[in-house]
Amino acid sequence: MAVFFASALPQFARMLRRFSLVFLSICTVYCSSALADDITDKQITESALRETRDIISRELFGHYDITSLVVLKTEGLRDRIHRGRDYGLVTVTSRFSTKRNATKHPNLNAGMFEPGSAMCQGWLYLHCGVAVGHVFDGTLQVLLAVDRDGSWRAVSPHWRSRREYSLQGYLLLEGREKEGYVLFPKQRER
Repeated sequence: MAVFFASALPQFARMLRRFSLVFLSICTVYCSSALADDITDKQITESALRETRDIISRELFGHYDITSLVVLKTEGLRDRIHRGRDYGLVTVTSRFSTKRNATKHPNLNAGMFEPGSAMCQGWLYLHCGVAVGHVFDGTLQVLLAVDRDGSWRAVSPHWRSRREYSLQGYLLLEGREKEGYVLFPKQRER
């Protein structure tokens, strides 16, 4: 019996070594994949925050200070796009809060900021129809695409030239009426 165990021991050692190599190889592949996913998620989140800050600042002409910006979720669009090319697309949903500052954009007519100005109407509500300190908050959805250098950039909605209000194409209204939120409130008939 001792001879049997003595002859089986080298075979068992080889089998254990092979199993260990296979196990370590599998763990390396899956663990490095998980690590890469964590790094990619971090890059997407950082890019989403940077791009969303830029969008808010640009769309609101610097009239608002961002007081809060949080990424709520990211969703890959790989399964939904079939265009013959494989590149990264991600939808990022973020919650933001801003506060109207005293800035008056130099490219806008200074007269529109005067109380009761006839120029201040429609989509200009957030710029001249609210007082300094007005809080404007909501949820934005931004489409990010990976660039050739591996950075993530916001993709502008194609209807941007015909927008009705600031942040259109990004802002989720979530059941809110546009009037009084991003447009002047409707005037009551007398």
